[in-house]
Amino acid sequence: MNGSDACDEKDRREALSAGAQALPPLVLIGDPRLAQPCAPVDPAEIPTPDFQEKLRLLLLGLKHHHANGIAAPQLGWFQRFLLMRDPSTRSLVTWINPVVSATTGERLWSWEGCLSVPGMMAYIGRPAAVTVTGLDEKGKPLRREFRSWEAHLYHHEHDHLDGLLFTHRAEDPNHLVRAEEFERRRAWPPDWPASGARNAPVRAFPGGEDAYFEGMR
Repeated sequence: MNGSDACDEKDRREALSAGAQALPPLVLIGDPRLAQPCAPVDPAEIPTPDFQEKLRLLLLGLKHHHANGIAAPQLGWFQRFLLMRDPSTRSLVTWINPVVSATTGERLWSWEGCLSVPGMMAYIGRPAAVTVTGLDEKGKPLRREFRSWEAHLYHHEHDHLDGLLFTHRAEDPNHLVRAEEFERRRAWPPDWPASGARNAPVRAFPGGEDAYFEGMR
């Protein structure tokens, strides 16, 4: 990294830090509002300045918290919209009033974390392929098919809109572990907490935490 690049990076980080002061606080596990299904967004609301500001803050929250995805209820807006990074198109995708359906009975098992459940990791099986329809940030129809990692990520974020956290998806209480303990998983017995779990993939974003942010508003 040359001097100019270093300055640009410093400026970007400072701008992000300053913008984060406007972010609503994260809504965390235990808050009863997270357990309620979210209300649909009125399509007429999408182009309004107030709703577009919510989308701007959702993007800022995704960046600030180094997340793969973030859903509106995690920032205190109990409406059906979310934002996720999509490696298949190398872009950020906004989903408004999405409808998801599994297209296979196969499940993909992976370790995942959640902004609303700090300090915890969970071993969760989710559909290995899904189809999603909804509206984009401009209110235009959007349809996408996700497989493997992207399907797992999307399903996690969509759960927030239905009042579900990964704690609801854990098939066994032992599939929930503290993040500190998870870092010691190489020392676990081979079948702990389930067969194949110790060496199962961790949902981490291809390209690093800043992937696909270049040029975004």
